[in-house]
Parts: sequence; C-alpha cells; structure tokens
Amino acid sequence: MAELGIVLAERLIKVTGSAIIEEICDMWGYKSQLQDLIKTVSTIKNVLLDADSKRKLPYETRGYIEDLKAAIYDADDLFDEFFILAELKLLDGNKDDKFLKKVRRFFSGKEVSQAYRMSSQVKKIKLQLDSIVSNHHKFGLSVDYKPICRRREETCSYVDAGDIIGREDDKKAVIDMLLGPNDVQESFRFVTIVGVGGLGKTALAQLVCNDNEVEAEFPDPKLRLWVCVSDQDGEQFDVKVILCKILELLSGKRPDDTSSMELVQKQFQEQLRGKKYLLVLDDVWNEDCEKWRNLCRFLTLGQEGSRIVVTTRSEMTAKIIGEKHTHKLQGLSEENSWLLFESIAFDKGEHEHASHLELVEIGKKIVKKCYNIPLAIKAVGSLLFGQPVNKWQTFYHSGFVGIGKGDNEIMSILKLSYYNLKPSLKNCFSYCALFPKDFMLSRKELISLWMAQGYIVSLDRDQSIEDAAAEHFLILVRRCFFQDVKKDRYGEIGSVKIHDLMHDVALEVAREELGVVSYNTAKLGDKIRHVYFGRGAFSQNYSLKTNIRSFISRGKLGYPVNAQIDSWMCVRVLVLRGAGIVQFPDSIGKLLHLRHG
Repeated sequence: MAELGIVLAERLIKVTGSAIIEEICDMWGYKSQLQDLIKTVSTIKNVLLDADSKRKLPYETRGYIEDLKAAIYDADDLFDEFFILAELKLLDGNKDDKFLKKVRRFFSGKEVSQAYRMSSQVKKIKLQLDSIVSNHHKFGLSVDYKPICRRREETCSYVDAGDIIGREDDKKAVIDMLLGPNDVQESFRFVTIVGVGGLGKTALAQLVCNDNEVEAEFPDPKLRLWVCVSDQDGEQFDVKVILCKILELLSGKRPDDTSSMELVQKQFQEQLRGKKYLLVLDDVWNEDCEKWRNLCRFLTLGQEGSRIVVTTRSEMTAKIIGEKHTHKLQGLSEENSWLLFESIAFDKGEHEHASHLELVEIGKKIVKKCYNIPLAIKAVGSLLFGQPVNKWQTFYHSGFVGIGKGDNEIMSILKLSYYNLKPSLKNCFSYCALFPKDFMLSRKELISLWMAQGYIVSLDRDQSIEDAAAEHFLILVRRCFFQDVKKDRYGEIGSVKIHDLMHDVALEVAREELGVVSYNTAKLGDKIRHVYFGRGAFSQNYSLKTNIRSFISRGKLGYPVNAQIDSWMCVRVLVLRGAGIVQFPDSIGKLLHLRHG
C-alpha cells in the first residue's frame, strides 16, 4: 500500500529540484524551505520503502501510511500545477536561456496573487509533511532503509497459452465425458471442470475446445462458443447478460443493454433452436440453484447432442450442475511440475550445465512448495529466471513463510511475485484492478493511463518515459501477471487480460483507492481516487470526492455527472465512453492535471 507514495515521492524530489520551481520559490523567499522540503520528501520515501518491505503492517501503521500518502498527493498536485501553468502560459518552443526570465516575469506580473498563494503552499505542505513524518518511529518504521536488491535483467521467458504441460490425461478424461453417447433420457450434457484457482481449468477447457476430435463433432466454428462468466460474488450471475454474450457470438451483434428479456429470449431461440452446439461457460461461481435452472431452460433449446462445459472453483456449483460428469482437476504431478518450472526458470538446456546444478537442487525444493499449482509455478519460475544462487536461496528460506494450504496459499505465492516488483511496477499492475475481470486491456491505452497517473519512472539512465512505460508493460507480461496475450501480424502485443487470481491480488492491494461501480453499489469509500463505471445504466447519484484522479465510464450515467466535472480539480484521467454526455461544461478547461480522455 506504500508503493504509490514511493513513486510520488521520487517524482517530487525530481520536480522540486527543477530550475522552474527553484526560481519561483526563490522569488518569494522560500528557497530554503524548498530545500528542506526536498530533504523531508527523501525521508518520507525511505519510511515508505521500509513500510513496503514489511508487507504486513498493523492497522495503526496502515493508517499512518495513508496519512503520509494523502500529504504526498497534495504536494504532487501543487507542484504539478506549478509546472503546468508555466508550460501552458510561457512555453513557445524550446526551453532556452530566456525561459527562466519568462517564468520570473509571469510570476511577478498580473498572476502575482496566484504565485504567492502557490509559494505559500510550499511552506504549508512542508509543515504538514514534517508533522506526519516525525512520528514514524512510533509505528516501528525506519528512515535508514537501504535497498537490498538491484534491478535484474528483464529477459525471463514468456510462454504462450498453448505451452500447457502435463494435462494430457485430464484432456482425454474430459473429452471422453463430452463425446460419450447420451444416457437414457439425456439429450444435453453438462461437463464440469472443478478445482481451486490457478490449477489451469481454463487452459484445460481451451485444450478440449480446440481438440481435433471435438472440432469434428462440432464442425461449425460459429457453434463452438466460449463465454467467460466470472461471477465471483454470486450476485453477478445474470442470465440475461449470459444470453446476450452468446447471442453476440452467434449473430455478431450484441443486443442493446436496454433490451427486454422477452426480446433477448426470442432472438436466442431464433439463433440456437435446432442447432447442435458446444458451449464453454468459464469461471462460474453461482451457487443459486434457481438461477442455474433458469439459464438451463434456454441452453436446452439447441439440438440433441449439444454439450456445455463449465469451469468452476466451487464444488457446490458443480453439484448443482450435476456431479455425474464432473472432472475434479488436481495439481500437476511432481515430474510435470518440475518440467513446467524448468521451462520458465531456465533458458533451454541451461539446467543441464554443471554451473546450474545447485539452482536445480534448490529449484526442486521451491517447486514442492508451489503445491503443484501451474499458475504459482509459472509466477515463481518467472520471478527467479536469471537470478543468482543467493536469490534462489533467499526465496526458498524466507519467501514462503506463513503459506498454508488451500486457495489462500496460492494467493500468498502470487503476492510474492507482486512484492518483488519495483514500486512503479506495483502501481501499474494494481491500477489494472480498476477494470473488471476478463476485460481486454489495450496495451497502448494501458500505457497511456499509467503515464497520465505519473506511475512510470525510468529504469535506466537517460531512458525516456515512453520507453520506460513500454518496458514496464513487457516486464509484467514476462512475469506472468497478464495472460491471453494478443499479437498483431508483426508480433507486437496489442492487448492482454489479467488472470482472475492476479486480478484478486491487484484488487486486494489497491481496494481502498479503487471504486468499481456495479448496479448494486450503494456508495463509494472516502479514500477512493479512481472510479470505474462498467456497462449498463446507472441512475444513482454517487457523491465523488474532489480529489479523484480517474473517472472511467463505459455505461450510461443517469445523473448529471457533467455538473460534477468542474470540481474534480485533481483528475488525470477522464473517459466517458457511452456516458450519454452531449456537451461538456466550459469549466472542463480548468482541469489542469487532465492528461488522458
């Protein structure tokens, strides 16, 4: 939770040391306070780094860190305003020798009151930060934090989704269930793949769906359907939404969100009645028997011999669907677990070299602690790729402290990969939780959003922010934080998704600042700084704080959000696709920090 403050502190140190800020503060006699402020921010950065390294913090300490972050946010807004005003009003080309003279003339002319206000705020923020940071020792935090690791070469292997190891027997078992003859009084068959998160249920379903024998049984590619449900809280298992997704696959056109259920079911019958199809419902959590029966009434409109494959983590869901044709997915065998780890943690043939025999020995111990979970093995293998022996030893001895059994232990393993990211990478990844599960994230837009929020820092000397942003993205791809990587014909990555467990990790570490609004959201928390409205219509008037930094809407807003826009003076991202806003207020020009829209 401290990582964002770390990045902002680094940015503040750079900005407050710039010639523009020094010139302005010098004019009003605040240069010495500015120098003191730089020292204070450096101290705060070390305190936040120390907090970040501890991973688990007491409740009181977390509150203290939130206070530090809030103060850093205020300082970031102020100095960002300094910069923007100077550039908007003064820049007419390159920053030549006359530039600082223009700054002095601007801040000593008709804008003197504004300049004086902003310069005075430097002093106020300095006092505020001093007051908070002086209490760090009360919370067991140190200002003497020293980084213990250096940036490693980000050349770890990337594995395509097709490189699935050790699931041949599972694939055969599911296909046998799927294509076996109908039982007496059975015209449709539901086959369920059940298991804890990270086992590769989705990957197994993909293998089955693309098998030659299955394709021969269902030759029409338009009738081999895939729908990601991802109704993790149980309340989102919306039959109408699922039918609309299937209709979109069948007809190429999705019904309007305002379409009635009557219209949707009529279109569904027209498209599916009498047709033999294969449908995969991926990541189903629904444990409401009535909701499932309601969906089944429509799914059984197809021709006899149709098949529905369901993947789920819930054994109760599998029981409701029917246990007779259920495949309980287990972890990989020890042999296949090692083969998977080996393919990711080593270059091809590298493990056979005598110099890497020690890594092999440690690696086999680490793999045993991954509980044969493919996603955990991939994440850890990617993390250790190219690392020296002492890194592997440290990871083995201290990285798995407190990990137990069940879903929580997988989350703990995945968090280890998160904890080992640089603060800027943590921010970039956790911001992705603002979007719903199974959302296809555009590489270009994602990078633009990160840059707008100021999350990107150069990883090498003289590296441009644009190049650093591209590298941040690639690092997260290589570390297995993203999946379903889509490439264009030139091999460039166009879009990605986050694995559902990785999405859970991102949401957990950033939930206090992210507000994802659905139809049943009652209110938003006081600390929310980033807001996302998904598809649909929203009539409730949500009271948003003036310090929000992101407002992204992909649905129709039924209340006058344009009346609130001019109060969001800190907003960096404003996306209003499908929000129904015809005209923006003139005051939108006052949003000085706005960088992406």
